[in-house]
Amino acid sequence: MTEPTPAEKPVADLPPAPFRARDLYAVGLLALIAMFLYADQNLMAPNLTQIADEFGFTAEERDVKLGGDIALVFWMLGAFITLFVGYLTDRVSRTWLFGAVVLIGEVPCFLTGYAETYAELFWLRALTGLGIGGAVPLMYSLIGDYFSPRVRPTAVACVGLAVGIGIALGQFIAGFLGPEYGWRLPFLVVASPNFLLGVIFLLTIREPARGRAERGVGALIESGAAHTGRITWSAYKQLFRVRSNLLIFVQGAIGTVPWGVFFVYLNDFFSQEKGYSVESATLIVLTLGGAAILGGFAGGVLGNRLYNRDPRYLPLLCGVTTLLGVIPTAALIHFPSQVGVAEPAVWPPLLIGLASGFTIAMTSANVRTMLLNINTPDSRGSIFALFNLADDLGRGFGPFFISLLIVSMGRQWAFHTANLFWVLCGVILIFMVRTFPRDEAAMEARLRQQVVG
Repeated sequence: MTEPTPAEKPVADLPPAPFRARDLYAVGLLALIAMFLYADQNLMAPNLTQIADEFGFTAEERDVKLGGDIALVFWMLGAFITLFVGYLTDRVSRTWLFGAVVLIGEVPCFLTGYAETYAELFWLRALTGLGIGGAVPLMYSLIGDYFSPRVRPTAVACVGLAVGIGIALGQFIAGFLGPEYGWRLPFLVVASPNFLLGVIFLLTIREPARGRAERGVGALIESGAAHTGRITWSAYKQLFRVRSNLLIFVQGAIGTVPWGVFFVYLNDFFSQEKGYSVESATLIVLTLGGAAILGGFAGGVLGNRLYNRDPRYLPLLCGVTTLLGVIPTAALIHFPSQVGVAEPAVWPPLLIGLASGFTIAMTSANVRTMLLNINTPDSRGSIFALFNLADDLGRGFGPFFISLLIVSMGRQWAFHTANLFWVLCGVILIFMVRTFPRDEAAMEARLRQQVVG
């Protein structure tokens, strides 16, 4: 009796599509590009006061115009482009689209270093947001077709690690080059590498087949079966009927408010209100960011193990760590002022920031993994566009909203208000213990209906 071909085997008996060396190379290059793309995100934060002084702004104008208004337009335009790119992600070549998005983002980033007026700075920052906004649905759609569900949390965590390193790298470059060489140079340094890396990506990366890494149908697709799923308006509306999708959108919009606030204002907050030098304040924020990088990676690895034991453990891990992270974050915000102290000790806020960033960020990779696992390959670009839209709304309106609270109640209590948003996130994520396994099983059933051959 001969061994049945993959097309003849029952769907449930088929192993997930393996990933190969070229898949690892592709995702590694994707992660490297993402690192430099995201390095732009906080380039202004360490030098807000320096930029404000150059344009003749008061302290209030610094917080509202540079911290609030620019953050709002940066993320809102990114939110607009992410919907358009997300739709295209599910219909056209993702590799070429990704190359175009990277170029769209890096050109205005580079030109920001030559901005002479506030209007030029404002619109160049807005256009830079298009790159980050457009990259998100493309990156995670590709990851979903390179890695099977059993290893997907770790794969997502690795890309998240690169993104986190990029954000920290940008903060480091701006914090240490800015005071010495001016706030413009960091934009030139950060934007340049991706002009070369983008070309390498286009010339060396091949498009993965949609659905090739999925449980049950991956081997069928590898052997020539056709994945017939296509994003349509009716399929797009179906995304909103998946309860876990809606919960992830809500917690995403809420949860990015504190991150947006802290990485826009925290550096300047510690250097102006808490009495630390710009370099020391940058080190504190970098520690928080570095801890978030490690926490995101550790959370993905731990989430991978817990998921393989029981899928319900994944949202439970996210909810519990989010709630726990609120405590050290509150301690960091309320850290006593060191104004007037000759040499304020840096290690206490460093340790608090380490605990805060590590704990809160354990959620990040796992939330994205859950989105991949409850949506079919033909809709992942669209679903991550919607997720990024929710994130961008939080990142944009968060600093804008908190900037208004700063005017009325001061920075410290405005930041405490932002921290409370994470309490709501934790509750939502714990509720997903009930919805996530059901939605994942429903996705697998829909996917089997989309594969023929």
